[in-house]
Parts: sequence; C-alpha cells; structure tokens
Amino acid sequence: MLLQLPSGAEFYLDGLVLETILLNLRAADLANVCLTCRALSQPAQAAARGAAQLLLTRLQTTRMREMERGSAIAQLLSWESVVGDNLVWLQAVEEAATIIVKDGQQYVQSAADLTGSGHGATMHLKPPVFRPNVLNGCAAFEFDGTCVLKTRPFAQPLPQPITLIVVAKARGDTTIIDALGPSSSRFELCHGYPTGWHPSPEICITASGHDASPKHSLRGATRGTGEWHIYTAVFDTKRSEIYVDGFCEATGNKSVGSNLLDGLSIGCDHNGIFFLIGCVAELRLFRRNLSTAHRVQIEASLARRYGLAYSMARELPSPTRQASRFTCVLRNMRAAAASADAL
Repeated sequence: MLLQLPSGAEFYLDGLVLETILLNLRAADLANVCLTCRALSQPAQAAARGAAQLLLTRLQTTRMREMERGSAIAQLLSWESVVGDNLVWLQAVEEAATIIVKDGQQYVQSAADLTGSGHGATMHLKPPVFRPNVLNGCAAFEFDGTCVLKTRPFAQPLPQPITLIVVAKARGDTTIIDALGPSSSRFELCHGYPTGWHPSPEICITASGHDASPKHSLRGATRGTGEWHIYTAVFDTKRSEIYVDGFCEATGNKSVGSNLLDGLSIGCDHNGIFFLIGCVAELRLFRRNLSTAHRVQIEASLARRYGLAYSMARELPSPTRQASRFTCVLRNMRAAAASADAL
C-alpha cells in the first residue's frame, strides 16, 4: 500500500504488516491513524471491528447489530471502557474454582476473578457446594443458608454508580449479595425488607445504613420463589434501577442511599444474619452505569448461556397485555450469533 503523510512523504507498507500493527492498537490510537492518514481509515475501521469482536469474545458476549451505534472505532472505544470498568467477574466453572471433595461432595474453597483484577472470592464460615450441570449444562455454586464467599477488600471503597449483574436463584427472605463485613456499610441485593411479612419477598436493592433497617431502598416485583433469574442492580443514588430477565422492575427518583462498596459477600448480608438459600451461577460487577446497549447485550448473552428467558422490553407487562419474552437459545440470540460469525 502506498501511503502519503501530511508532510508529503510517500512510502510503501506491506498489507500484512499494516494489519498486524493496526490490530494491536487501541481505539484512541486507531482514531488518530484515521486523522493522520485518510488512506488508512478503512483498514483502521476494519481493525476496530476485529478488536471489538475479540473483546466481546473475552466477555462471552454476543454482538447484537440492532444495538450498535456509531463507527467501528467508536464501538471499540465503548467496549474498551466496559472491560476496563469490569472489576469483578466470578463464574461457576471448574477451571476457575478451587474445589475439594469430601464425603462425595464437591465444595468451593475459592473462585478466581476472570477479569484478572485479583478480586477472587474465598469461602467464609462454610464453603458452598459446586453443582455441575444444573442450568443448561452449566454449573452453579449452591448456598444452603450457612455458606458464604467473600472477595478481597477493594483497594479503595467504590463510589456509585455501580452495576451488579447476577445469575442466581433465591428462596424466601434472603440476601444474595452485600458488602464485605460487619464494619461495612450496607450495599445489598436481596429478597427482603418487606412492608409486611411475606414468605417470598420482592427483589430489593439498598445502599443505606449499617445495622438498622435501611431508610432508602428500591423494590421490584419478582419474588424469591427459587426460580432462576438474571438480576441487574444499578446502584446510582436517585437514578438506581432494578432489571430482572431484561424487564425494568424499578426505577425513578427514589434514592437507594449513597453508601460506598468495600468488597462483596456472596450468600449473606454484611452482618452475617440473612443467608442465601439458592444458587449463584455468575456475578459481574462494573464500576459504572452501563449503557442500555451494553447491558442488554451482556444480559442477553447470559440468558443464552444459561438457557433463560429474556426480554428487551423496558417495562413490565401489564396483567392484560403480556410482553413477549424469548428463549435466547432458540430464537433471537441464535440470529445474533450468526451475524457475529459472519464478521
């Protein structure tokens, strides 16, 4: 390829060498390449498409064409930001867990952080059970009401906004995720804090208070009946939201509190009182409020992996008009996967 620089200098660059160079550049560098040399704009955009696909593969996320906006370089820049803000990623896979076998049962001693950030979780009090092939051929960590996993403390407590995405099932008045320990401020995703007693309270998030019941919280509609769900909790003070299987169950100007997050307890509240009866298959924490496009693509890919129903409808269906859901394995996600494979 013959290239001419703004200075007027000309030189030839082998196409394979050029592709290798461009594929190792980040989005900001590719944008500078386009500004410096117009002849390289098309190769730079192609390199950005390839790099974005590699990032999505690392995130185990399937690209959805209808969610894409802007140039390939802009798409790459946005996904680089998402990957950079993914602080914790725990997944119930045997190769990422330390498992011991006792009396024929597999117990989880620790789970590695797939982001490479070093925020893996280790068992506390009692290890959860590793259950293979419980959800669409995938494994899960089983919590019986006495088991806990705790991450290492974060280097600095995280301010809001924070997005938690958890694939889990829970039964009863139970905590799925909270802050690290008794000295922590509450940062909870749970089925609990009902206005009146109920054996299966609605999903709730709160980052308010410490020991006493929270003054601020946000409540959805899904109850803790032991069904598998993709829970997305967006902690963003008065802009907080709860999504379950893609449906937005709670949003608005109601604050959840302004506490910081110092680490994660998985399977109990920070005071060690309310324990999880259920399972967790995957957990991802982002130190940001994900855009709709990023959130939907990550959630839908999780639904595809675990064989769960998922909807891209923002609002909950009314009793008289049911919003359509789809099983990702069978319908929409298959088409998205085909389009990604065609790149």
